[in-house]
Amino acid sequence: MSAMLSVDSDHLRFVEDDSVTVSLEFPWENGPDRHCTRCGEDLVETSNGYEDDSGSSVCDEDSGEALPHEAGQVPLSWVNSATIDADEAEDSVTVSISVGDPRGAFTFTLRRVPDDAVGDLGGRLVLHVPYPGEPCPHRQLTALHPGAFVVG
Repeated sequence: MSAMLSVDSDHLRFVEDDSVTVSLEFPWENGPDRHCTRCGEDLVETSNGYEDDSGSSVCDEDSGEALPHEAGQVPLSWVNSATIDADEAEDSVTVSISVGDPRGAFTFTLRRVPDDAVGDLGGRLVLHVPYPGEPCPHRQLTALHPGAFVVG
């Protein structure tokens, strides 16, 4: 098999391997989860509101006005890691996304049942997904509606 990874339209090719794993680690664990939507500075919440690393509660903008920081969530600050594992031996692709303890993850696997399997699933694709009440869940799931869950 010859697998190809595309990152921002740049292609990397993997050859002569029966499995390929691609992982993304996010560096902001224990970092700020708020930033200023005006100036982009990382913010911490204090008793006086939000302040940047220098202790200032206002943006340094070119307009000359001292505008207060406007706190917004840092995109993807809730994710620890994401992994894609293409496994030829298992004829499967697994996507794992960690949003809590870095030792675990929500895992979604799409696997092809061998053609010669007993029963009517031979050659079919089966999708395994996290579900409420599963043993050893990454985080608690509550059904919102079919196919959607609230995490935590």
